[in-house]
Amino acid sequence: MKANALLDMIGNIDDSTIEEAKRRKKPAILRWTKWAAVAACICIAVGIAVPRLTDMLHNKGGAPSQPYDGPDSLVQEIAALEFNGAYYEATDIPEALERYGLPTVITEDMAGKHLSYLEPDGGAGYKGSAIETDIELFEYAPAPCRGVYVIRDGNKYLAAIFCNVFSLDGNANTEIATLYQFYGIADADDIVSITEVDRDRDKAIGNAITESSEIVAFYDLSSSLTSYGNDDFQKIVFDSIPEDQQVKAHTEFADDQRMIRIETKDGLRFYLVVYPSFGWIYGNGTLSYYRIDARMADWIAGNLNG
Repeated sequence: MKANALLDMIGNIDDSTIEEAKRRKKPAILRWTKWAAVAACICIAVGIAVPRLTDMLHNKGGAPSQPYDGPDSLVQEIAALEFNGAYYEATDIPEALERYGLPTVITEDMAGKHLSYLEPDGGAGYKGSAIETDIELFEYAPAPCRGVYVIRDGNKYLAAIFCNVFSLDGNANTEIATLYQFYGIADADDIVSITEVDRDRDKAIGNAITESSEIVAFYDLSSSLTSYGNDDFQKIVFDSIPEDQQVKAHTEFADDQRMIRIETKDGLRFYLVVYPSFGWIYGNGTLSYYRIDARMADWIAGNLNG
């Protein structure tokens, strides 16, 4: 399947976001850049959708470049960071932070253990530096994990939010347990709620699932699902469909999308995309799909509200 068709299917980066990324070729403000352009490039390179903050802001009707702390703010964009085998998005935009369970303002006291010095990478955000600089990467002190870090850029503090694992292999797959580990989840006790939300991830659909037995069941069942890379997923779901029916098939798949928000005991949030009628879960950040088995299907039918 073509990259653009896959982007439409997943529904995480819409056409307007991609076109905006192509159109905006202005010089970045100091060391900042549009992450939409980076995300679009990665999508084309690996043939899979990379979600996150830019599409969220477009869905809310705002612009990623809108300043939140004055007209002279450097933090008007979303910057990219590659660190420890994963891509991150660095931002201080309040809506973006809140979406992932973070305070709407990142402050100095949230910077934990020093991890690395950073430097501008020449146009796409940050990269690691072998020498001391005025840009540092820290653990997020309230919840040390790989899901979120803190960046100090001069006197600015930003959150670096996990976007996706690094992979140039379109058929690479990552177990869902790895995604859980990114957010400090070692077992079901580290999850406090599971909530179905709307596609913009703004509003809950029904009540949050907080009952321990249901959370344990979800954790155990999801952790046991078989993971598939994008190429294998495409072959299983779409390759047998005639060419003249491909667009319809992709549209039906996209329309089946339902979003689950998982909140950890430390307050962090991340999302899984469920396609119940087709029997698949997409792990945001893993670049992988998970085939729903009978027991997982029963859990979804009994707990999702949409």
